[in-house]
Amino acid sequence: MSKTDEKGSKKAMLDLIESKNFLSSINDLIKSTGANITADDKFMPEGIDNPTESTLNTFLRDKFDTIPNNAILEWWTLHGTRGPNWDLLFTCTINGERGILLVEAKAHKGELDRSGKRLNKDASDNSEENHKNVLKAIKQANNSINEKVKGVNLSRDKCYQLSNRVAHAWWLANNGIPVVLLYLGFRNCRDMEDGGYTLFKNDEDWQSTFIKHAKLVGVDKLVGKKVNCGKSNFITICKSLEFK
Repeated sequence: MSKTDEKGSKKAMLDLIESKNFLSSINDLIKSTGANITADDKFMPEGIDNPTESTLNTFLRDKFDTIPNNAILEWWTLHGTRGPNWDLLFTCTINGERGILLVEAKAHKGELDRSGKRLNKDASDNSEENHKNVLKAIKQANNSINEKVKGVNLSRDKCYQLSNRVAHAWWLANNGIPVVLLYLGFRNCRDMEDGGYTLFKNDEDWQSTFIKHAKLVGVDKLVGKKVNCGKSNFITICKSLEFK
C-alpha cells in the first residue's frame, strides 16, 4: 500500500503515524488531560504496512487484557461480530493509571456527519434487534452521563457517529478504564480540495465547527470536562494539527 491510496483524514492519520514526531505530537495534544504515551504503548492502526482501523473489541482483546473478551461488543450489539471502527486507538497512562486514548479524526467539514444510524427497509430480524440494542446502549450511556452533566442528548437517530463515540468512552470508564476521547481536526488537507470539500483553515475554524456540531446532541457540554463514571472517568477534547 502506498500513501497515495488514501485521502483525507485516513491519509493524514497514516502519515502522522509514520512521522518521526508521532509520539510527541500525540502527547502535545493530550497533555492537558494528564495522559501520556510512551514507546511501550500499543496502537492501531500501526501505519502504512498495517493500515486497518480497529474496533474496540479487537483492540481490547489484543492490546488491553483487563476486560473480558467480547464484553463491549455484547453491550453494543446482540448478533454482530463487529463494533464501530476507530481512526486511532492507543494504550496510555492517564494520571498514573493504565488507560485508552480514542481518536476520531476529520479532514473536512462534511465528515462531521449529522445522520442517524441507518436501518434498511428489508432489514433482517437480527439487524432490527441490533438496531434496538444500540438505542438501549446509547440511552444507558446518556442517562448515566446526565447524572453528572445535564443537557447531553446522545442519540441513535441524530449525530450517530459522535453519539456512539461518547457512549463507548463512557462504557470503558464505567468498566474501570480511564479514557481520553480526542476529536482531531487535520487542517488544510489539500488532497481533498479537488472534491469541493470545505477544509479546516486553522484551529479556530476547527474548534468552532466541531462545537457547533457537538451542540446538536449536547456533547459541547462535555468538551474539556472530566466525567466521573463510578469506576473511572473520561474526558472529551477537541484539538487540531496541520496536515503536512
